[in-house]
Amino acid sequence: MPDIRPFRGVLYNPQKIKDIASVVTEPYDVISPRQQEAYYRRHPYNIIRLILGRRYSSDNSKNNQYTRANKFLTDWQRGNILLRDKEQSIYIYTQTFLHEGLKKTRTGFIVLLKLEDFGKNTVLPHENTFSEPVQDRLNLLKIMGANSSPIFAMFADPQKKVNKLLARHKREHRPYIVIKKDNILHKLWRMSDRVKIASIKRLLKGRQVFIADGHHRYEAALNYKTHYNYVMTYLAATSDSGLTILPTHRVVKVKTPFKPEEIVGKLKKFFGIKKFPTSEKLFSYMYSTKSERMLGAYFGKSTFYGLRLKDRKGTDISILHSCIIEAILNVAPFGKHIHYIKDAQEAIKLVGEGKFQATFFLKPARVSQIKRVASAGEKMPHKSTYFYPKLLTGLVINKF
Repeated sequence: MPDIRPFRGVLYNPQKIKDIASVVTEPYDVISPRQQEAYYRRHPYNIIRLILGRRYSSDNSKNNQYTRANKFLTDWQRGNILLRDKEQSIYIYTQTFLHEGLKKTRTGFIVLLKLEDFGKNTVLPHENTFSEPVQDRLNLLKIMGANSSPIFAMFADPQKKVNKLLARHKREHRPYIVIKKDNILHKLWRMSDRVKIASIKRLLKGRQVFIADGHHRYEAALNYKTHYNYVMTYLAATSDSGLTILPTHRVVKVKTPFKPEEIVGKLKKFFGIKKFPTSEKLFSYMYSTKSERMLGAYFGKSTFYGLRLKDRKGTDISILHSCIIEAILNVAPFGKHIHYIKDAQEAIKLVGEGKFQATFFLKPARVSQIKRVASAGEKMPHKSTYFYPKLLTGLVINKF
């Protein structure tokens, strides 16, 4: 396990900001342009101005979204909108939510994680990244000199010793922040006790870290490592009962004339195929097996297909991209012709309206699958996992 450290976080001043929920957001990469504008209107000190600032046609090297973010951060600190904690702490962060009718709580903690190159086998990624968003986050790091949101990473704690220590601290102290946003309850505690922090560091010694969310931000931080050797990170145990992964389905726009019957014929070479009249029956079939080589497909006309790969190699997500989207549909693996969506019914609707020609349904990835892929030095395609709920941005900032 790489070095972890407490830090003096920069937090919103509750004397100035009465409703913290009005100034926080989801991570920058899941915020749509429409949501961006809504956050701008919601509060003049909303964190959106730091993580995803507006762009203007008049922008230049001295005045752009990155320089404006830095000015906002500087001004907010000078105006005591944001305050730096007096003591070094780690920040315990819980999220309580409903999933499939069950109430869950995910518990983790925010620390500084020492940056390690992937080749050292201590911090392991599991998803492919793109150079453009890495450069975007690097530009922000260089100019603002701060981590405005934590990456999300996991570690093994089979005996749940870390969570037991965190739970004891939560029982003994009141949370500093309690807010509800989008029906999710968020709570944040400070832990500045050096003995407790040392115990956590000792319990994590020798552990590997698996990046769950924030691959682009971690790579940007690696590129900035000569200036600052740590990145703000939320760590959660893989054994945590609230750890929840949702699937991200794909809807595809096919450039060439699309003939579903020809596509199904080509799929039969690689997959065992079953037809279903409804999505409910398809999903029941998909979830009835633990196989990682099971997909669903919809090409319109109320016919759904269950696809079980005949070959035993590969995972569903890698097979979908390489074998179907690229080889059979002749669509580039990344770009505007693929749309990523969590809501399966919305994906079906987009095909029904003719905006896309095909929808492919995925089962949620399992933690064991992610660890296996990462440990083997392999990568899953972009947006293979959706850890739910997303961490809020703006609860804690790490100013270098």
